[in-house]
Amino acid sequence: MSDLTIRTAVASDAEALSALGAKTFSDKFAHLYKPEDLQQFLDESHSVEAYQRALNDPQTRIWVAVANDGALAGYAVAGPCTLPVDDCPDGAMEIARLYVDEAFHGQGTGRKLMDQMLAWIDRNGRAPLYLSVYKFNEGAQRFYHRYGFGLLKEYKYRVGTHYDPEYLYIRNS
Repeated sequence: MSDLTIRTAVASDAEALSALGAKTFSDKFAHLYKPEDLQQFLDESHSVEAYQRALNDPQTRIWVAVANDGALAGYAVAGPCTLPVDDCPDGAMEIARLYVDEAFHGQGTGRKLMDQMLAWIDRNGRAPLYLSVYKFNEGAQRFYHRYGFGLLKEYKYRVGTHYDPEYLYIRNS
């Protein structure tokens, strides 16, 4: 097991976040999409510029799990809720991303990132908390259930021209 350091991401992490974001999303989900849909999504959501914008947004926080060799093992993103929540309360937050490189699965990396992220969210008193999870990603669903998240509704999530069945989860405290 590798020792990991969890820290808040900084501007110089944007390129590594882009590479890790594209890799982890593709490793898990690329088989679901046409290549052009996947590429469009990666260009929109996992570009260096997208991470630079997030890092410069004072309402968004990104944490990175850093391995001993300096490589990013995973990351988590939280910020204001942008999910399709009916009557979303003011100040509600969302977990926008929680991705771990496959090489670091089973080492507690996701748990460490989640614990750090939830501590920050809880300190800032922002409840409820929302997230979106692919309907057929049962491992992620089990992980989120352990943290008190439950199903709010199902909706469609766009990746290029493709629409995925997604679950919208909520955690009230």
